[in-house]
Amino acid sequence: MKQALRAAACAVCAACVAFSCTASAAGVTSAPRDAGALACAPLSANPTVTQASATLPAHPKRIVVLEFMFAEALLSLDVTPAGMVDTAYYPSWIGYGVERMQSVPDVGTRQEPSLEAIAALKPDLIIGVGFRHAPIFGALQSIAPTVLFQFSPEMKLDGAQATQLEWARRIFDTIGCMTGRTVQAQAIERQLDEGLARDAKRLADAGRTHADFALLQELGLPDRYWAYTSNSMAGGVARKLGLTLWPAQPTREGTTYVTSEDLLKRPQMSVLLTSATGPEVKLEAKLDSPVWRFVPARREGRVTLVERNVWGFGGPMSALRLSRAVTDAVLSLPTAEAQLGASASR
Repeated sequence: MKQALRAAACAVCAACVAFSCTASAAGVTSAPRDAGALACAPLSANPTVTQASATLPAHPKRIVVLEFMFAEALLSLDVTPAGMVDTAYYPSWIGYGVERMQSVPDVGTRQEPSLEAIAALKPDLIIGVGFRHAPIFGALQSIAPTVLFQFSPEMKLDGAQATQLEWARRIFDTIGCMTGRTVQAQAIERQLDEGLARDAKRLADAGRTHADFALLQELGLPDRYWAYTSNSMAGGVARKLGLTLWPAQPTREGTTYVTSEDLLKRPQMSVLLTSATGPEVKLEAKLDSPVWRFVPARREGRVTLVERNVWGFGGPMSALRLSRAVTDAVLSLPTAEAQLGASASR
């Protein structure tokens, strides 16, 4: 069963200022910065960085990225990647700045990037993730200076349990520093904060604060899903919106496997289902199973689809999209209290 779940999951998933001189991973010398700009820090002291070349370019122009969230980060900073892995999947999973990604060369997969394809692009910086690319760090930095980030929500940030939202924002700020675009990064951070506050107010005005919900991702298997946990990006967004995300138990990946049977025990909870298919497959067809018929959320009309493939492992722009999607979905559903009142009046 675990192998089947892994196979299905694989199928679905097919802080700083501009550098004035060459930056060292052990210590960064930064130019004077504008008031309010993000502050640079040595990469060696940055908890999100697992490995970094000793010397990095001051203003990298040709950057190869080995994970979607780094492409999203660069695009939001007005930098088009010189190359990226799994380019065919970016439009459906992320979608941000997709028109600028159409001409970006593909350099293999996230799991197995092509060293030859990367070298052919003559990059001046490579950005990857430690859990995938640590084994080839030496080979990567023989091509160009390389930085590998750690992206795991089961970490503490500034002494507190971090969600993927806070962690991703720290990574984004660091990329803003590495590329000399801290002013742009700060503007994106403000845009995210304003969007989260706006959505939180919409929910509060509707009396939906503290609503209990689950965000599930289809895996292509009947009655089996990924559920985003409290330390996922969805968990971080939910906290900012004043909502309660189930399950509350954090996991290393920010997700856990659940079944529709698990939902039987949550009578007050609404369910937001992230679809892996197009709009041609209706919600009713997805919930057509003997177990789903008895799930309180389904029986009371508190299950809805959210945008297809809302990416839960991205950066600020993905978080902004996720916040809108969750807010719209929650506001579209009846409250559990309203359902109880309707039942009592009958």
